Amino acid sequence: MNAATLANDQMLNFEIRPAPAALGAEVHGLDLRQLNDATFKRIHETWLHHLLLVFKNQTLTAEDLVNLINRFGTPISSKGLHQRGLEERTANQLFNLPPEVTVVTNVRENGKPVGILGDGEIVWHSDFSFKERPTAARMLVAMEVPPQDKGGNTLFLNAYAAYDALPADYKKELSGKTIKQGNVIDTAMKLRPGASLKDDIRYIDGPSHPIISTHPDTGCNHLFLGRRHAAYVNGMTLEDSEAFLNRLWDYATQERFVYTHRWNKGDVVVWDNRATVHKRDGFDPDSRRVLYAAQVEGHKPFEAPDALSRPAHQRA
Repeated sequence: MNAATLANDQMLNFEIRPAPAALGAEVHGLDLRQLNDATFKRIHETWLHHLLLVFKNQTLTAEDLVNLINRFGTPISSKGLHQRGLEERTANQLFNLPPEVTVVTNVRENGKPVGILGDGEIVWHSDFSFKERPTAARMLVAMEVPPQDKGGNTLFLNAYAAYDALPADYKKELSGKTIKQGNVIDTAMKLRPGASLKDDIRYIDGPSHPIISTHPDTGCNHLFLGRRHAAYVNGMTLEDSEAFLNRLWDYATQERFVYTHRWNKGDVVVWDNRATVHKRDGFDPDSRRVLYAAQVEGHKPFEAPDALSRPAHQRA
């Protein structure tokens, strides 16, 4: 056996440790800077199965992150996803980063935030659900994190499992219904520039996505929740929509559908943004937290004509 064949075999023999939760798995025995096509193919299959993968003790640079996210699809920058400019975000200049990378941090320069999302709680959401084509793969690399007892955990929800646990009559009730996703408040519950809390969600701009969404790669159904705030179930009164969404979110965010990630420096986490929802706990504002983020283009969510007869996802 030559050296190249031995190296390939070693790459393919990495270890997968499923999390004792509704989703997620740790992958051991890989250096993400050195992947061949066969190894990535197995990683991608594992990712679709577990929805979220954690790679510990990695040493990725921003350029390594861009190389890795390119394997999952076409990278897209936050500037390309937001309609407004992001001149107020100076972390890319501060850390000399490529445009595909966004910095999630509470670090300040001259008293002003250099990145996004600060140190407060981030509410349940899927990334960029207010776009016609929300992102698909989303990745975070932990460059600096607070001690685990200082907070900052990220919780992920398996939307396949939440769908598959529904009674058949509730699935029928959800089938065909869509939710408008307004871009009014961000996930830190801050008002978007130019938006107003007085705006009627029924008449503002925003895409409508099916509540039952069929995954284009697995062919299985999951709930597409997006985000609770600035959301509206099309065709209902505002009061009925609010009651409907409250019931759905109360059900979907049960602990049995959730995996909690406690960050360490060097962690790389990649999740399927199409079939998950996530949130973040607040953390000690005196602790520095710097995470590099990247994502790839997604698809326009759809409910397959035969959705109600499709099999459950394996991890559900």
